[in-house]
Amino acid sequence: MKRREFDIFGILVGLVIGCILGFFLSTRIDIQMPDNSNDEDVFAQAGYIYLLQIDKTTSAEVAKNTVIDIKGKNLFAVAVTEGNNYYVYGGIADSEAGLDELKNKFLEKGYTTFIKKEYLLDKPNFFVGDQEKFDFYTECVNNLIHSLKGEELEISEQTKANPINLELFSAILTINTVQNNTLLCEVRLSIYEMIIESLV
Repeated sequence: MKRREFDIFGILVGLVIGCILGFFLSTRIDIQMPDNSNDEDVFAQAGYIYLLQIDKTTSAEVAKNTVIDIKGKNLFAVAVTEGNNYYVYGGIADSEAGLDELKNKFLEKGYTTFIKKEYLLDKPNFFVGDQEKFDFYTECVNNLIHSLKGEELEISEQTKANPINLELFSAILTINTVQNNTLLCEVRLSIYEMIIESLV
């Protein structure tokens, strides 16, 4: 009986000491909470991109015709295949605000749009069993994100020596030479399309 009383007393003393230490440490540690005003930047740095979605369909023909119709109205779009769905995208950016102007252009032409946020950094995991492909697509994804943020591209010697997807590699290199902003947006969206459609 005395042993049990002693155990309870020991537990209570431990709890009190733990509370005192916790309080003492919390007053000494300066915890900085993230600034919510920079949420867009945080998401972009973490690998999120924003896509201007025009349509989603299970019909390849419908997606193809939508892209033709959009191009006929002097706008640009791609149809990206993912599983059994076809997504028609008209733009890509590193923030929702980066698509505002383009969104208005599509609205003026009579298209209903939807801004879709997508995490891009996990896409190369599709090739986790193939180190060469994994490294190549990881680099392509990173460079697309760098480009969207206006940062310098980083192309490794390994990729230069052995580009797994020559069309995609050429498109990445094009980013450095394109001066026209409209054309640059089209190149970036085409790069996104090639990356996603390689994951099959």
